[in-house]
Amino acid sequence: MSALVKHLMHVCITVPNLDQALNFYRDVLGFESVFETRNDKADGRLLGFDTDEVSISAHHVLTVGADAQTATAINLVEHTQPETVVNGGPYDQMNHVGITRLALLVDNVDEAFARIRSHEGVTIVCPPRGICIQDPKVPVTSRWFSFTDPFGVFVTMTEPLPDQC
Repeated sequence: MSALVKHLMHVCITVPNLDQALNFYRDVLGFESVFETRNDKADGRLLGFDTDEVSISAHHVLTVGADAQTATAINLVEHTQPETVVNGGPYDQMNHVGITRLALLVDNVDEAFARIRSHEGVTIVCPPRGICIQDPKVPVTSRWFSFTDPFGVFVTMTEPLPDQC
């Protein structure tokens, strides 16, 4: 059977303030905006609403230098009509059905941790630690840390390491 899906295009993160989100994802995490829209007539049904039209503002961000045709983007989306609902952020626990975590690969977890931990609105969930996943064929080792962004989105950053299990 041939593959139905060619690649993961994007992941949407709904935010209450697009400019604040762009500042965090661009200026702190180092993404770049490759597309911006301020759309007063988006297809509501296509986006999961029970109305034909909604209004959104969005930035599509990629890692710097990534090929926009092949890279996976993060779409930062602010719903303006109806407005983004803010009820204490996303999930309180990670065992809810749905997309619960954004995982990002970095060159150095300790440098990323130092850069992110003091940013306003960020909550560190778990400081850097080593992880060993015991795959039956090849163990996978890495260092991870977890935090919530200024909007409560759960994010992990990981750095692969040589096998140390």
